[in-house]
Amino acid sequence: MGSNLVLSMLRRDPCEGILNSNRELIGPWESATNWLAFKWAPQAKSLGLRYFAHVLSPGIYGQRSFKSLYPNLRKVFEVKSFDDEEGAEEWLSSQHNK
Repeated sequence: MGSNLVLSMLRRDPCEGILNSNRELIGPWESATNWLAFKWAPQAKSLGLRYFAHVLSPGIYGQRSFKSLYPNLRKVFEVKSFDDEEGAEEWLSSQHNK
């Protein structure tokens, strides 16, 4: 799973913000939302992650999956969703400049 790779990267090179793009993802991923919210997110937070910018997938099913993840994820990080990478990058930059 790509999220485990992100944890490995955070262990090697800690950072406060991450841009997660699902622009090329097709279909639902609700089966992963509990794991992401209750296993992955706390681990990522313990490694220093504070800001999570999520670029939504173009399809309704992927967007629905993010909507089911969001309430639990926002308990761990500052989370914001976007339709494009530019907006996500700008938001992450503004978080680092606080």
